[in-house]
Amino acid sequence: MIAIVKSDFNTEITSLLLQGCEEQLQSLGIEYKTFTCPGAVETVAYSKFLIDKNQFESIIVIGAIIKGDTDHYEYVCQFVTQGISQLSAQSPIPIIFGILTTQNEELAMERASLDRMNKGKEFADTAVFMVNAFSNFN
Repeated sequence: MIAIVKSDFNTEITSLLLQGCEEQLQSLGIEYKTFTCPGAVETVAYSKFLIDKNQFESIIVIGAIIKGDTDHYEYVCQFVTQGISQLSAQSPIPIIFGILTTQNEELAMERASLDRMNKGKEFADTAVFMVNAFSNFN
């Protein structure tokens, strides 16, 4: 089973990413469970919590960080990138970095829209690929 941790911040975008991800996993016949948290920063702690539960084959982390008028964007991007990177390096299961970091909402929407490139589908495909790759060594 795959866990999906979705940030509710920028929910219009993250909901579209989640929809694409869930649709792709369903089409592949893969079981999953979705968890939500307030923002991208919280996805790091939630992912660590789920890793420690030892119930999932992979975790897909979904979020959207959009640049604003303050430095907050830089700090959030740095924290989340470093946090997920550290988890990935230490985790016995693959962690898929599905956090969009864009300069504006239009660019985020382009990557999330179901009728365009919807990165959520790619996150699902990547998780399945990595689960299969990791299972080849068991």
